[in-house]
Amino acid sequence: MPYKTLPSSRGSLRRSGRNLLKLLSGKIVNVPLGLLQVSLTVQLVGAKGYGFIILLNVFGHIISDIAAFQSWQTILHYGLKPFENKNIPLFQRVLRFSLLLDFSSGLMAMLISIPCAYFFSNLLGWPPEWHALGIMYSFAVIFMTSATSNGVLRLLNRFDWLAVQGIVTTLTRFLGIVFLTLIGGGIKGAVIVWMVAAFADFFSIFLMASILLYRQGFLSGFFGRIHDGLTRDLPGIWRFAWNTNLNVTLSLAFGEIPTQIIGSMLGPVSAGYYNIANKIAEAAAKPMTLFQSTLYPEMARSWQSNKPTHLYKMGLQITLLTGGVATIILVILPYVAVPLLKLMLHKPPTPETLTLLYWLASAELIQIWGLTLEPILITTGNTKGALISRIVDTLIFFPLLVLLISYWKLSGIGPATLIATLLLILCQLGFLLKGRKKKAVFTTQEITPQHPSNDHSLDPIKPDLH
Repeated sequence: MPYKTLPSSRGSLRRSGRNLLKLLSGKIVNVPLGLLQVSLTVQLVGAKGYGFIILLNVFGHIISDIAAFQSWQTILHYGLKPFENKNIPLFQRVLRFSLLLDFSSGLMAMLISIPCAYFFSNLLGWPPEWHALGIMYSFAVIFMTSATSNGVLRLLNRFDWLAVQGIVTTLTRFLGIVFLTLIGGGIKGAVIVWMVAAFADFFSIFLMASILLYRQGFLSGFFGRIHDGLTRDLPGIWRFAWNTNLNVTLSLAFGEIPTQIIGSMLGPVSAGYYNIANKIAEAAAKPMTLFQSTLYPEMARSWQSNKPTHLYKMGLQITLLTGGVATIILVILPYVAVPLLKLMLHKPPTPETLTLLYWLASAELIQIWGLTLEPILITTGNTKGALISRIVDTLIFFPLLVLLISYWKLSGIGPATLIATLLLILCQLGFLLKGRKKKAVFTTQEITPQHPSNDHSLDPIKPDLH
């Protein structure tokens, strides 16, 4: 198949919109299927069993997120130019570097998760009679790292394939739970279904990325060039990988660790209730949060094409669009919240659970209004600012969460989440404004050179990839 040229930075907003529609096409199936799958699982294993499965899944993802390098960022930043220039050897070095990070991360995650599951199951909030199931599930974490494949699909602008792949996990769980319901299965079968879904998710996206690269000739001689050097002609790639890894790890931990804390402090039933309320809040905001997945490749093209003004303009447009639409969607939420909770819990929700849902939905709204801040920081090379924002937020959020849960139980989760989300957005905005101010000073100084004959004031600002 002939080489396919990547799209230019022109029409980025329209392309992001089209890619969003592709992802939403998958969510049209995924969201209702996921909610139905949750309802069937609660019916099959009860609230305690569902909470235990959620704690297992959260435990696996926490370990995986801590161990994993978010190497899809590296694929976008270091793989874009080699791909555009048809520099196959250099692109393959980026690919090998990213794959090595994924493999090492998966292996490390499994080596950490198994002893943790064996020795600390009580602290993790797992019921004693199900400890062995937790140890069994720990082997699945090696398949929870597929960042390279994800980055390849984003780089090639194949969000239609990402939409299809996004359904795989939910569909596997749904079909598995339906099968268990028909044969009268129990908690052990449900845990195995979750493990099979992790395998299916990993192999499906890996196969998709491999097919795309093979068709375009970018796997030709892949193993023959394995001695070319891991990071040759890729300056600063390790530093970039570490910074983006820590930043995204904190971001993912922000979403997963609260469930673990709730399970440890309040038990699996409360963890299950929190998970369901959080799923509904995220589902209401999902159409807008998906925009972030489409932003990174478009922003990378604008920045590496030396068009910073275009990047910031696109960020502002998307902020106004997503914030406005999300506000409307979340205003409607109170009218559908009770029926949704009743469907998933198989009983009317308590006022405590309903209030928690509204708190979490408000936090989602704040996050959407700041949706473009982190992608801009990372794209413009300010990974340090993005990382510091996450560190500050995490250091405040987790102690605050523990404190408020100690005083107000389940009701304390919402205020802690809202405060932490607002703090994160303000920190990111501060670093963005500070970075733009520095760029403006630098550009002003360049406009008045001391030696007119060497005037480079019209040279574009180069992106800092180091």
